[in-house]
Amino acid sequence: MELKMNFSTTYFLLINILVFGLAFLMYYLLKKKGSKTYDNKVDLNYYEKAYIYKGPNFIYNSIIAIILRAHASGNIKIEKNYYKTKKGQDKVEFILKNLNVSGLDKGERKLFEILFSLGDGESISTRQMDRMRRTEADNYNKKFNDFIYFLEDEMVAKKLFTREKNTLKIFLSFVVFSILFFVGIVTVYNERFFGIASIVASLFFYTSLITTFSKMTDLGNKKFRELEKVEEELKAGRGTSEDDLLLALGLGLKYENIKNIYEKLGDEVYEIYLDEDFYKTFKTALVGDHLLVRN
Repeated sequence: MELKMNFSTTYFLLINILVFGLAFLMYYLLKKKGSKTYDNKVDLNYYEKAYIYKGPNFIYNSIIAIILRAHASGNIKIEKNYYKTKKGQDKVEFILKNLNVSGLDKGERKLFEILFSLGDGESISTRQMDRMRRTEADNYNKKFNDFIYFLEDEMVAKKLFTREKNTLKIFLSFVVFSILFFVGIVTVYNERFFGIASIVASLFFYTSLITTFSKMTDLGNKKFRELEKVEEELKAGRGTSEDDLLLALGLGLKYENIKNIYEKLGDEVYEIYLDEDFYKTFKTALVGDHLLVRN
C-alpha cells in the first residue's frame, strides 16, 4: 500500500482532529458504563470483601473463614478425627456437625446448605468432601459454583459488579482506535510529526479498552483500591478484631499474619486455626493439594 500522499498539512491536521474526536467520543461512551452515581457507603462483610478482592479462584479461603467463624460463634461443632487408610496410612479429618443456623447471615447459611448437601444432611467431613471432589468432580464443582454465583449476585445488587453487555460498543471502539492509529502512522510517514500525538492517543485508548472487560463498576474499583490498603495494614500487623482475622484468612494472608491477629484478639474460640492440620486439611478437601502450602 502506498502511504505517501500529496495532501496539505491542513488536510492531515483536520483528519487527525476528526478521528481523534470520534475516538474520544467512543472512549467517553465506554467509560460511561460505570460512571453512575452510587451510594459509596456499601457495607461488605469479611467474605464479600475477600471475594471482590481475590475473585472466585481463591474462594476456598473465604469458605474456610466462614467455617471458622461459625465454629467460633457456636453455630457448628468441628471435631478432629484420626483414621487409617486401606494402606495403613494415618490420616486426619475434620467433621462438621450440630449446625445451628441462628445468627448466620444469608451467605453463611447458603454455604452450609451446600456443605451439608454433600453428606447425609447431619454432618460432613473433610474426608467425604475430598473423596467427592475426586470422584464426582462435576457435581462437586457445580455446588460450589452456586455459592460463587450467589456472591456475584450480591455484588451486582450492591452495584459493585455489572452485567451490562458492551460487545458492540467495544468492537466499534476497537475499529475507531485502530483507524486513529493508522491515521497517525500515515501522517508521520508523510513527515507531519503531529501524527505522533494520534499514535500515542490510540495506544492510550487501546489500554482503556482492556479495562472495559472488567465486571467491576467504578464503585467496585473504589472498594478494590480500599481493600489494597486494608491488606497492607493487615500484613503490617495492624489487625486487632474478629473481622480482621476472618478477612486476613479470606485474603489468603500468611499463617504468621493471622496468628498475629489471633494473639491480639485473645479469643480462644479461634484457637483451632492454629492446629497444624486445620488449614491444610480443609484446603485439600476443597481444592486438592496441588502446590499446597500453608498460608
